[in-house]
Amino acid sequence: MGNLKATGVFLALLAVSGLSSCGGSTSAGNPGSSDQASVFTVGTDAPLPAVISCQILVNSVTINNGTTDVPVLTTPQVVDFAQLSGLHQLLDLNAVPTGTYVSATVTIANPVIGFIDTTQNPPAVNTINGTLSQSSVMVTFTNPFVLSDAQLVGLRMEFDLRQSLQTTNGQVNGAVDPVFHMQLLAADDANVSIDDFHGGVVGVNGDNSFTIQGPKGRHWTVDTNDSTVLDDPSEPVSSFTTNTIVEVSGQLNPVTHDIDASEIEVVSDDKFALAGLFTSIRPASGPATAADLYVRAELPDIAGIQDGQIETLTLDGTERYKIANINNPITALLFNNSALAAGQVVDVGGKLVTTNGVSTLTVHRVVLRRQGQGGAWVPGSTVVQSGNAGSFQLTDQSTAGILLPNPLTVLTTNATLFINLSGLSGLTGAQAIPLRVVGFVLVDSSAGGPVLVARTVEQLPAD
Repeated sequence: MGNLKATGVFLALLAVSGLSSCGGSTSAGNPGSSDQASVFTVGTDAPLPAVISCQILVNSVTINNGTTDVPVLTTPQVVDFAQLSGLHQLLDLNAVPTGTYVSATVTIANPVIGFIDTTQNPPAVNTINGTLSQSSVMVTFTNPFVLSDAQLVGLRMEFDLRQSLQTTNGQVNGAVDPVFHMQLLAADDANVSIDDFHGGVVGVNGDNSFTIQGPKGRHWTVDTNDSTVLDDPSEPVSSFTTNTIVEVSGQLNPVTHDIDASEIEVVSDDKFALAGLFTSIRPASGPATAADLYVRAELPDIAGIQDGQIETLTLDGTERYKIANINNPITALLFNNSALAAGQVVDVGGKLVTTNGVSTLTVHRVVLRRQGQGGAWVPGSTVVQSGNAGSFQLTDQSTAGILLPNPLTVLTTNATLFINLSGLSGLTGAQAIPLRVVGFVLVDSSAGGPVLVARTVEQLPAD
């Protein structure tokens, strides 16, 4: 399965005094009360080769003020620590007392590890029931953090898969020695933003606001403004119905606790959607007639379709193919049924019909999503065309890396954000540089294979 790469989930916490509601629906505190703060929870991860899922029951997350453990995740949730690949998903919001907090504790159970088996054609997913060495992990913050009135902060909790999943001769053996990294962050830190958050629309509140129900059943109000990017201007907020499923990016508003949306992608107009990873495309070239999708999420939950399983989708070319909020100046890169590739992360919307317990999905929409790929820059591979526009090679050690070319060509533009780097020209020298790249896997028709178009390139700390 290759060398393990650090993978994690983080929980970002929001502290605000005097809450009255969460996302305009669920109460998170006493209206007008003093000495209250609140906490919202989001998750992310960094990628890991071949390990396609690491599902763990998170029973609780607490932060400690020196004397008391205060819960910030009130309902146990199964979290897949290997699905987000550097993106952030909103999980929960809870009221907490203000005060000085010195540590955080997470309690977990029932790890199940899934990995891609490419010795089968098409690839299959195998699972291992893991065994925990300990069920509770406490991490002391480097510096105590004060939650005060009207303050918005975030707790980042990263589950380190590289250190946590034990191996024998390079193969995951099921033993899990959980290692977490936690830190509190300012609310405007990019590490507590929200993206990759899916929900079904339950009501439209006007031209610029609507309410969604998230994967865990909670309602959240989403607000838009002139800066919000809608994937399809022909589908404004006012046209959304209870059949609409969306993906939202943005941040929680510190006053209203609504999601202030920066991007909205319509995933389905048919009240059903699957999210996951393509593991096989058939035929290998030309218009695809079938695609295997490793299902990571479904809205709503349907009997017969399960997270963690591969579903075969039938394609006929009548589907709408879209790229979620991409500024793509590279015209050779297209997304359609002739430009699909194993290793792409997608949302699939369509009409689901269940007859005698058998569910059949007619695909109406396939949306290419951002994904994170981690690994090392290949020394000498950087090509600078103009400014930050150019390319480099990445030794891919990520979840989908086993399905993609290795090394993987990464294309950058002058819109690419470089983090902890001076820009594309900063990828230089004789030593490999650890990176995480978030972007879109597209098929380059001129090169004849998948490439990664980068939205962000982040230099990571050396191991």
